[in-house]
Amino acid sequence: MTLTPRQRRQIRRATRPRHLDPSEQGGELNIVPFLDIVVNVMLFLLATTTAAIAVAQVDVELPATCVGCGGQTRSLNLSVTVGEEGVFVSGEGAHLAPGCAETTPRAVVTVPRTTEGHDFEALRACLDQVHQRFPEEDSLILTADPTVPYADVIRAMDAARGDDHTLWFPRVRLSAGVR
Repeated sequence: MTLTPRQRRQIRRATRPRHLDPSEQGGELNIVPFLDIVVNVMLFLLATTTAAIAVAQVDVELPATCVGCGGQTRSLNLSVTVGEEGVFVSGEGAHLAPGCAETTPRAVVTVPRTTEGHDFEALRACLDQVHQRFPEEDSLILTADPTVPYADVIRAMDAARGDDHTLWFPRVRLSAGVR
């Protein structure tokens, strides 16, 4: 079978290598620059997350479990709440009345707020009385109203820890404030 010149031209044209424009070139996609960016971003995110986890670490003290322990002493469950009206001090089932000498079943302000602000010296004296009555108690729960300044929370924490010579309540636990 012989081919006509026209058929030969079409075959040559179809089998001739074509020179493509650089934008039309086929082949594999070069993903190396994309991978460089992804790896750099991942390293940055991992380093940032690790630093945030190290800063945001909170030491938690879990309650001890004791199966079959009979003679366990009960905790006082001392709670100090710093509010707008003053400081409330309460324990297991009772609240301290103003002056810290006696208890009352209802919540009352134990250390009222003065015109200068919270009276942390009166709170220190009150907690000294509690420590003298319950010397084995070494922890308390500190709660603050969200409107109370952070400096007042720290000063209440310092008052709960004791004076320069004796630690009254060295294990101060913070609790979320409720309105």
